[in-house]
Amino acid sequence: MGFILGLQPLHESGFRGAGKTIAVIDCGFYHANNDALYDQSKILSAHDMLDPTLQRGDMFESESDMHGAAVLSTMLYESNEFTGTAPDAHYILIRTEDVKEEYKGETENLIRGLEKADELGADIITISLGYFTFNDGIGNYTYDSLDGHTRLSQAVTGMARKGRLVCVAAGNEGNKTWHKISVPADADSILTVGAVDNNGEAAGFSGWGPSADGRVKPEVCAPGVNTTIVNPVTEEVSTGNGTSFATPEVAGMAACIWQAVPELTAMELREMIIRSASLYPSHDDQRGYGIPNAEVALQLATALIETRQDQTKARKVVENGNIVIIKNGIRYTVTGQRLK
Repeated sequence: MGFILGLQPLHESGFRGAGKTIAVIDCGFYHANNDALYDQSKILSAHDMLDPTLQRGDMFESESDMHGAAVLSTMLYESNEFTGTAPDAHYILIRTEDVKEEYKGETENLIRGLEKADELGADIITISLGYFTFNDGIGNYTYDSLDGHTRLSQAVTGMARKGRLVCVAAGNEGNKTWHKISVPADADSILTVGAVDNNGEAAGFSGWGPSADGRVKPEVCAPGVNTTIVNPVTEEVSTGNGTSFATPEVAGMAACIWQAVPELTAMELREMIIRSASLYPSHDDQRGYGIPNAEVALQLATALIETRQDQTKARKVVENGNIVIIKNGIRYTVTGQRLK
């Protein structure tokens, strides 16, 4: 996965996500507390947003709750077999999803999970969850709901506008009746991530854009077909399918770029990732702007910061025989000095 995303040069240069904290919002994290699988010093904390009265069990111990751990492995796991996209980042694990059923209250759990990530100072939030219909039919979304204005999507956008980079899975309904992305993948100011195979072709299951109000969705895509993961049950390296795995790959990649260029804002980082993508400035409704390239994004980011620094330096020019100093876009005429 790192090769496809152009991460190898960054990793070889020591940019592996150090100094960045990624909040992983998902369902359970079966065996994520196993130090034989994950460096526990990189896992800062774990938080369960499910109603404690429901007695759903320990988020690390329920075998049915393995999805979050598999998601985590795409970023944190490191062995001779494969290295995640950000093995040196730190992680906050947050369970908001009840795998046993789908109900509208889980969207409120997710909002509380976002607030927890914000409270704990996460730099990046990755969400491999999405909603459109619920088991009891109460509060079902429609295609028109995908305009970024649902309570959940607005909460996600709110995190982005507070300076977090938020990555959300496009969903796996592309070849099913729903077909589209899900909520909160329609949120504004985030990176919605679709899935492609190792040839760069869109996965049939990857959710389609655009948003209901016409914005490009997904923004980018990443490997999500036969993606290398750790199977939390067997504790062995395996493969999995889904935008759920494509999304954290991009989140981990972003952490590496941000480590290399810490002067970037979250929105600038988002823009550099989009502009580095394989189809940019073109796009389609299943891959967005294409597969981002970490090395290209780093080059774009470095150039942006260098330009910004140049603009803050004072420059001396001559205008109509007067000596003028330009700094931060403001022009100062040097009094009493004139070239004849």
